[in-house]
Amino acid sequence: MTISQCVAEYLEPDDDLPNFFLGFGEETKMVESCEKRFGNPASKEDLDKLINSQKNPNTEKNTKWAVEAFMKWREQRNKENENIPLLKHMDAETMDRCLQRFVVEVRKQDGLEYPPKSLYYIICGLLRHLRDEEIHDKNFLNENDIRFAVFRKVLNAKMKELASRGLGSTTKQADPITKEDEEKIWNSGVFGCDNSVALQNTVFFYNCKLFGMRGYDEHRNLECEQFSIGCDGSESRFIHFTGRTSKTFSGGLNQLHVKSKDIKHFCPKTKDRCCIAEYYEKYLAALGNRGPFYRRPLAGSSIRYGEQAVGINKLKGFMREITSKAGLQGNFTNHSGKRSSATQLYTAGIPEQEIMSRTGHRTETAVRKYKRSSNEILHEVSDVLNPPMKKEKPGNALLENDMEVDSPNKSTELLTRSPFPKPMQDISNLPDQKPSVFNNCTFNF
Repeated sequence: MTISQCVAEYLEPDDDLPNFFLGFGEETKMVESCEKRFGNPASKEDLDKLINSQKNPNTEKNTKWAVEAFMKWREQRNKENENIPLLKHMDAETMDRCLQRFVVEVRKQDGLEYPPKSLYYIICGLLRHLRDEEIHDKNFLNENDIRFAVFRKVLNAKMKELASRGLGSTTKQADPITKEDEEKIWNSGVFGCDNSVALQNTVFFYNCKLFGMRGYDEHRNLECEQFSIGCDGSESRFIHFTGRTSKTFSGGLNQLHVKSKDIKHFCPKTKDRCCIAEYYEKYLAALGNRGPFYRRPLAGSSIRYGEQAVGINKLKGFMREITSKAGLQGNFTNHSGKRSSATQLYTAGIPEQEIMSRTGHRTETAVRKYKRSSNEILHEVSDVLNPPMKKEKPGNALLENDMEVDSPNKSTELLTRSPFPKPMQDISNLPDQKPSVFNNCTFNF
């Protein structure tokens, strides 16, 4: 082989190797592709805004309430020539000592003491406040942090002392809507499809009951695209609901293996029961099957809704307005629909796992707190535990009548009176009396 042949073989291109050379035009295309692929550079303000946008408003409200309570206590003590620093500036020893005093001395604005749970929630709010201030080396609720062991003992003792005095023994909860109440709402005309308001009332209530929506947070961000109407092989229609984020599902790092709600509710139509899927279908059609699920109803006899979404205050008081129009009495809130769902499923003997799939609860303990025993079950339990029923005995009839006396003299007279007022009387020749006949009798004297 000549030298030229060796060089040619050595320089022979290998098709298996990639070509890393990029011309000017190709390089420009790649830069443009990267610009389209990635977003704009994120600043510190953008990152903070993202974090704050995913915080729960109620949690933020409770944190602010807890911090204000501590700041008012600190302000009052500093007026008494005490030098109590801000919570975020305290070292562990000072924080432990101040929190011990705080849980004992804190009061409501009216001067009354907080219930045990409220006191605990204040402490939780203070801990969240420290986390917001990027202080992560102090956790006074962690049992492994021995620096705050005395504080936890004081908090535990104070909560027990408050409970022993009956503080927080009763909690105000939303009442479930029974089947009788539900029927009354239908009969009152608050539910129906004759007008836009009645139809919206209907779908709101059954969103709470069928799909376990709570409060107003799930309703506020609800979209028409989350609902679809279908039919299975047996010609039974169903409503398919696909949930998004909620209080029990935020989709963060701690819930990688948790899924959002995916519920299919079947609606068989019978002569005694309406098909709720038809109401949803009519409502979604009026909204154009797009955009916000709750929009302001338009006046008129036809089913029409505007483009403006229903306000937050309206959503918060939806259930109270529905029950008030129907004339129901009780403490009804938006939680009543979800509580009704859990209660009725529990009464029907549905397994807890299936109840949790509807309500969205993550643990059996949580769903047990949410469901209520129906009045029928409470009556059955009471009947089992009640005292035994009285059974009248023939021999006690005279005794019961004789015991109805008002004075000791009458009682003594009854005890000393002989049942035979005239002993040893000849009864053989009594006037106006039928003769007595005795056969095969034995008399002992």
